[in-house]
Amino acid sequence: MNDHIEDENNASRRFWHSRGLGWLANLPGISWFTRTVVRRWVRREMACRRIPPDVALNRAATEGLHATLYDIVRDVVEVLGYTGAMVATYEQGDSLPVRALYVDPAIATQSEICHWEEQISATVGHPISITDPQVARVYIYDETYRDNLSVQAARQGGPVTSDKLYDLFRPIAPAASQHVVQGIQQALGVEQVIAVPFFLETYTEDGPTRELVGNLFAANRAKISPQDVLVLSAFGRQAAAAIGSERRRVQIEIAQQLSYRLHTSLRDECQLFDWIARGVVEDLGYAGAMVAPLEQDGALPVWAIAVDPELATPTDIARWEQRLSDVMGRPVSLSDPNIAQVYVNQPAYQDNLSARAAQAGHPITSDTLYDLFRPVLPESARAIVQGIQEAMEIRQVIAVPFFLETLVDGAMQRALVGNLFAASQSRAFQRSEIDLLRAFGQQAAAGIHNARLYRVAEEQRRAAQVFGRMAFSAATAVHALRNHIGLFRVHLDLLEKLPPELLQQQLQKSHRVGERLDQAAAMLDSLGEPWRPINDEVIDVNACVRTARQRILAIAELEDVRVQFELSEEPLFVKTSFDMLTEAFRVLIKNACEAVVDKGAEGLVQVESWLDAPTSIAARIQDNGVGISPDNARRIFDIGWTTKKTGMGFGLFWTRDYITGLGGHIEVQSVLQEGTTFLIHLPFWRDGDVDQAGEEEGA
Repeated sequence: MNDHIEDENNASRRFWHSRGLGWLANLPGISWFTRTVVRRWVRREMACRRIPPDVALNRAATEGLHATLYDIVRDVVEVLGYTGAMVATYEQGDSLPVRALYVDPAIATQSEICHWEEQISATVGHPISITDPQVARVYIYDETYRDNLSVQAARQGGPVTSDKLYDLFRPIAPAASQHVVQGIQQALGVEQVIAVPFFLETYTEDGPTRELVGNLFAANRAKISPQDVLVLSAFGRQAAAAIGSERRRVQIEIAQQLSYRLHTSLRDECQLFDWIARGVVEDLGYAGAMVAPLEQDGALPVWAIAVDPELATPTDIARWEQRLSDVMGRPVSLSDPNIAQVYVNQPAYQDNLSARAAQAGHPITSDTLYDLFRPVLPESARAIVQGIQEAMEIRQVIAVPFFLETLVDGAMQRALVGNLFAASQSRAFQRSEIDLLRAFGQQAAAGIHNARLYRVAEEQRRAAQVFGRMAFSAATAVHALRNHIGLFRVHLDLLEKLPPELLQQQLQKSHRVGERLDQAAAMLDSLGEPWRPINDEVIDVNACVRTARQRILAIAELEDVRVQFELSEEPLFVKTSFDMLTEAFRVLIKNACEAVVDKGAEGLVQVESWLDAPTSIAARIQDNGVGISPDNARRIFDIGWTTKKTGMGFGLFWTRDYITGLGGHIEVQSVLQEGTTFLIHLPFWRDGDVDQAGEEEGA
């Protein structure tokens, strides 16, 4: 029965990952239908709001900036003699909300403006306001707004004029209110209006570029001349400089806050990852963010994810994951690093956005959310992911690799630490945004590096405590055993005082016993001197595995655990201590046996070894035991951490530290209630190395 179910599961996985299904699922008609169904389902499941929340970087009208923008529009009116002026800032989602407004009070008071807003609201049946940025905003790349004067100017990259005041407000004020706006225009005596986009000049490796940061609007009682356009453009540049200055101030403030958080929370890497992801969403205003630190085996597992709660809650995300899992026939998760991970150097992941950015060494953007998840999700799931992307109105994603820079022999070297991902509702990430995310990533790299240094130092401190306890226990045992030896000698002395005819034979035996006791005392003395060096030698890994098997065989047989060995037929040489490598394998095999015992079912432990590459040995210890929960997976190698009622939490910590010290590493994969696999890589000591080692020893 179980075999039949497993065959069905394997067939299902092959089906969802097949090229034929991927081709079929991405046919235009089927892909469009899938995206539409998913998009409608997602939007129904989450009450998705169009307008993003005001955040530090998006809220361009902070107190200082608001005063500057207000001064600009007031000067346009009072100094240049215009009827009214507005400033809209370019923000997330490619939106242009009005952040400052000023009308000549001799022409229209604030109360009159409010009265006109009420008139238009009554006409169209819903609130209309030019003073509320949540209402008075347009979207540059939304075709609904293509006839808006502000959108036309932004798209063309230059000033645009119109004889109709209504062109500034369409389609915020619908066509039904056009006659009302026309009456207001006549009452104000406005002959012409203008939208002047303004830009920030930025410099990159490819040269200077312009970034749209907003629009300046002005209404005049006469025709707007070319000279007027030049003057208004100068005011626009002033607004751009003010916005750029405010952005830099906010960016510095955010960086300082992040730096403080990172350097005051070195004890918990997971908390650091969470803060980084949340900072990108809450402080920088992006739709979503993820953080994936680089592991020793080249993996980039996602350890933190944050999504704008206005777009999707954790419950929404869990439902999407469950829906994908049901469709795929296997677990799909964004929050489980054992599932949501890619490998930088493996060919199967070369098209993944994260792997591409890591290999390139610089940020890479994509218009397709699916590029973040290939090939974790098969090609047949592309349409489903695209439906979710459209429902959340995500237009572009970016992978930003972050590095730790160190000075080595006078040259600066970069080491990849991880990847930062962000999803934007804007059509494209601007250069200033990419630079900020890069700076954010560098802060993260420094924080993660310091946290890992702290963890290593903490592990060493705790290891010293453990070794101290072990040394104390050993010294106590040595003292007790020496007392026992002393008692044995007292007995021998008494026996020697007996008549010769009774004790001659015993004395001969006692002499041999005394020699054995002297040897035992010498061994116990060496136990109390842990600083004595242990000589390395060229040994066979398979011999260590077999010896480890003998040491745990009694436990395995007692608990009816089957231990199968498939070892390489040829010797696998490593230069180390035979006893220490044997102990490392004993720890791993013993843990595997205990895991299948804890599960309470028929247990199997498989131990394999092979030559993985010309210079690398691999060994695998696999069990079908209880497995390791995702929460515990990251902690199993921490010193002092254990789930056993008895134990010091030292075995796995020591084993990983010892294997790493040999120039190798350990990988672990586990599924709860299914089993665990430990894969050990060790440097292979080649025959030439063996001969050379023998010559050196002989010399």
